[in-house]
Amino acid sequence: MERMQSTFEGSVRYDLSESGVEPLTLDDIARSIEELRSLPLGYADGRGRPETRALVAAFHPGADPDNVLITTGTSEANFLALATLLEPGDEAVVLMPMYLQVHGIARGLGARVTEVWQREEHGWRIDLDELRAAVTSRTKVVCVCQPNNPTAQRLSGPEVDEIARIAAEQGSWILADEVFRGAERDGQEASSFSGRGERVIVTGGLSKVYGLPGLRIGWIVAPGERLAAAWSLKDYTTIAPATLSGILAEGALATRDQLVERARSLVNGRWPLLEAWAGRHPNELRWTQPAAGSFCFFSYTWPVDSVVLSDRLIRDWSTMVVPGAHFLAERHLRVGFGMPPRVLEAGLASIDRLLAEMAF
Repeated sequence: MERMQSTFEGSVRYDLSESGVEPLTLDDIARSIEELRSLPLGYADGRGRPETRALVAAFHPGADPDNVLITTGTSEANFLALATLLEPGDEAVVLMPMYLQVHGIARGLGARVTEVWQREEHGWRIDLDELRAAVTSRTKVVCVCQPNNPTAQRLSGPEVDEIARIAAEQGSWILADEVFRGAERDGQEASSFSGRGERVIVTGGLSKVYGLPGLRIGWIVAPGERLAAAWSLKDYTTIAPATLSGILAEGALATRDQLVERARSLVNGRWPLLEAWAGRHPNELRWTQPAAGSFCFFSYTWPVDSVVLSDRLIRDWSTMVVPGAHFLAERHLRVGFGMPPRVLEAGLASIDRLLAEMAF
């Protein structure tokens, strides 16, 4: 699980586990509060409003509205894609480290998971030869996170092309979680897998880059057969997007360029605060500067496992980070920096207090 559970009595004060940028408010995105007051709150179209699907299709190369299904967040999108694709005995190749949702779902569906690890010593770059060796005629799907969570690195256009080629040569599907696409620090949008083959499924949502996790709006962009299968299963889960969320999402997506620019501004403005803190621990921390996303994945030398360290932070200092063990990468911490500076600085001070208390 990415979000940790705690027995701490009271609210978490400094949540540095959050991977998205500072949330927007209803006033920020609502076209008219009065207009919303008269909105009939009946069931929405199970696929999502045509206008919303058209807005999503517009920033996915090669897609049109009929290739889009609106879901309850990116998590449901990933679940529907895998649950309608994998069967017991199938093989899934997962590019690691990665948010473990797809890894866990694939295993839960009875698939055999093969991990291909991006290496920290190489700046978390992909080894395409290793991937090529792992993907075989038995591979049903290759799972990728672009840009990557937790490393905050992105694949180049040529790398995306080659991954698509490797999968296509073996008749494999690609599932690309692109929920962080748009939060690039240099302003160059990460290459999408959309439009790079006939067996490509892309998922995304409004939670991370757009600062709207509370709307619970995500999407699948996929060929018709996969979209139909996902929509059919959705009838047995969430049925349809929330009507009010769908309307608000449409307004947000209509201003996508501005929201992407906001995310990049926040990421660039707040990263120096985290970088300066890390610089005060030169012998204990190692990291690759984040290219996309409001978090950094640190390796550390303190003699304590990541879950133990994270649990102590919650219990003693009401501060949350994500332990590397939650990405199968022990002795790492993922620390978010997309929150208001006062929250970030207070949370980092809490980490320092705990380290002093533990007297490493």
